[in-house]
Amino acid sequence: MLPTAFSAVVLAGGYSSRMGQDKAALPFGNGTLLDHQVRKLRSLGLDEVLISGTEQGVPDVYPHRGPLSGIHAGLLAAKHDAVLFLGVDVPLVPAETLLALIEAHTGGVTLLGHGGKLEPLIAVYDRSLAGDCEAILRTEHTSVRRLLDVAQVKTITYTGDEALLTNCNTPETYRELLALL
Repeated sequence: MLPTAFSAVVLAGGYSSRMGQDKAALPFGNGTLLDHQVRKLRSLGLDEVLISGTEQGVPDVYPHRGPLSGIHAGLLAAKHDAVLFLGVDVPLVPAETLLALIEAHTGGVTLLGHGGKLEPLIAVYDRSLAGDCEAILRTEHTSVRRLLDVAQVKTITYTGDEALLTNCNTPETYRELLALL
């Protein structure tokens, strides 16, 4: 059972330029990468799972501005004050890891850290950060890192198998992830 009500957003936008085709639509398990991520989030008991960056999902208010635009749109559309974000291209991240992020969230941003890296697209954001997102999106530099510079940030350290956090950005990594599945 979740400690409080949370929404979730699968970030499924982007150009997929290194992949050469829409990553969200790639076959994975019993469906697509997008289907896989939605099922994983629903398995956590989340009552609201939104999709950002697809024609059927939540549209970006500021299109073509990077992942922060998807985060902003998701925060605006979410019905709960805390929103778990998950990139469509990290299909093997364990559900238990996502649950740990939710359970650790006390406000601001709670994100996953591993091997000296931060994963701002595997994180919980407070809906109240939508205004900060918008201020950044109105500038030339729209990196999610800029939001992390102004928000209260808590990091949860992932100590599991690093291969499970592999981003599916190229045909080669896609094949590797299929083999791990």
